[in-house]
Amino acid sequence: MKIKIIRLSPGKFLLFFILFILIMGLLFFLLFPLFLLLLIMGVIFIIYLKFKKRLKDIWLNFKKKRIKIEYKDNSGKIDIHFPKKIPIEGENENKKYNNITDPFVIYLKKLGAKIDEKGNIYFRGYKVYPIFKKSYPINEIISLDYPDDIDAVVLGLKGEPYEPKFLFLIPKENLKRRMKLDEIKRFII
Repeated sequence: MKIKIIRLSPGKFLLFFILFILIMGLLFFLLFPLFLLLLIMGVIFIIYLKFKKRLKDIWLNFKKKRIKIEYKDNSGKIDIHFPKKIPIEGENENKKYNNITDPFVIYLKKLGAKIDEKGNIYFRGYKVYPIFKKSYPINEIISLDYPDDIDAVVLGLKGEPYEPKFLFLIPKENLKRRMKLDEIKRFII
């Protein structure tokens, strides 16, 4: 095996050294922004993994505090929609059904319901609270939100509020906040 030795003059050596420095500098300036970008993304990802739960809690707290206000031009009403996760104290204590122009209440009036001056609805001898659900729930459990000072709940299921396909009259003795459809079916009208 022969080893070839190349001898460089000081001028050629200086030329090769400057060329080597230029190539290295060019590579450094081309690859440094990419390396810096990858480093910044890695740091952000590590911070995200460490504080993921805190960020989720902050986001949920932000979503809880949003309140949606709708202006209805035709009727002059203002609707304020609170998020579902904000508990409203005393909501169940003095709850009355004051919307007597609701299509479901009008349908009940056609069937013989009476409404007194205070806004209470009486149907088939019971002081009732009307609830209408447009469709069956997926898990076949219906949540009923009603006030404590009633004798029964009138539940309309499927169809339209002005003509539900199924109508149930559930007395207070059998009422629960969450009921299965099998429990409700025996109270069909």
